[in-house]
Amino acid sequence: MNAFRYELAPVDETFFDIAPMRRRIGLELAADPDEVWAGLTSPRPLSWCRALGDVHYSSEPPYGVGTTREASVLGAYRMRERFFRWDEEARHKSFYATESTLPLFESFAEDYHVLPFDGGSKLVWSFAFSPWRRLDSALQLGRPLADSLLASLVKDTRAHFGPLTEVR
Repeated sequence: MNAFRYELAPVDETFFDIAPMRRRIGLELAADPDEVWAGLTSPRPLSWCRALGDVHYSSEPPYGVGTTREASVLGAYRMRERFFRWDEEARHKSFYATESTLPLFESFAEDYHVLPFDGGSKLVWSFAFSPWRRLDSALQLGRPLADSLLASLVKDTRAHFGPLTEVR
């Protein structure tokens, strides 16, 4: 398996507003907020997402600020992650990547916020990153792949928790 050879810079919650590349997705889901939160905080979070081969916590429970996790994306790229926000009551958590197997990003972070919404829930899923300095223009060319990956995550999450309204 590929070794973690590339360090990424730590970030905080302001990164979601200032990162050079940002994406925020709002998913209206049929499942109640507690069920969605349980899926995001289970020992194998995001197991329903086909593009994510293996996502698991490398810290022991209980999980919270400082928890670490490892994730595999498309079977070829792996990241180590550290959570800097974890609020059970608000169902809100955020991490930044600390290391990766390929030099794609200077910094990378995700934020998950689960809210009650219209008889179900709304998952606000945010991504923010700074491309690795030598890949800035190459990542622009890779945008269709990134868009396809995000579309896959959205589709799989809707299929797992059920869409609040039919999505065509």
